[in-house]
Amino acid sequence: MNIIFMTCVIVLTVTFVFLALQLIDTLKQVKNTACAVEKLAANANDRLTDIQPAFQAVNSVTSAVTSGWGKLITTVAGLFKKGS
Repeated sequence: MNIIFMTCVIVLTVTFVFLALQLIDTLKQVKNTACAVEKLAANANDRLTDIQPAFQAVNSVTSAVTSGWGKLITTVAGLFKKGS
């Protein structure tokens, strides 16, 4: 009976060691991935700052279109749509 208990304890110990090693490898990979994501986010932030003037230009064009001509075109299109 002691042999069965000793075998179970050995199997459990080996399993625990294996799982601990897997956990260590997984945590190392998570750390590497987090560092890569941090670098990517910093790089993306710099790029977004560089293209901010383009976004502002698109925003100004969009607001100009929706303020005047856009409303007129929408109204005219609505008239044609009601007539059909």
